[in-house]
Amino acid sequence: MAFDFPSVATEKRKAKEKNKNKKPITTKGSTVKEEKEDKKYAKTFKPVLGKKEGIKKEISITQLDDALSRTKNTNKISDKGLKKVVDAAADDAQLTRSLRKMERDLLRGGGRAGYKMGSKCKLAMKGKGRAYGKNS
Repeated sequence: MAFDFPSVATEKRKAKEKNKNKKPITTKGSTVKEEKEDKKYAKTFKPVLGKKEGIKKEISITQLDDALSRTKNTNKISDKGLKKVVDAAADDAQLTRSLRKMERDLLRGGGRAGYKMGSKCKLAMKGKGRAYGKNS
């Protein structure tokens, strides 16, 4: 090995360290490790994201989002725990029940619109049953 001036040797050492710290980058711009993690998570979330387009898929995504937002430390969830949450959100029987409940809640709340607040009729203000249609 030939003699190098200290400044040249320092520059070579810095260049070598810089190349050593570089992570292998894929064509998508992310590192290989990040891409492997993305594939793993894509496989985990496949039951929810792989559903046929429709209301059930939207409900499952919403339920998954709610479940993950309720947990305090999402990055500390184990793979098994995450898999259980995803499977629960993608369960067809449970999605059917949720859909029925949503439809039932939307249809509920009948009665004459003017008397809902209890401001027009003394019976409605007192909370007496079917207030509309009464002479007050």
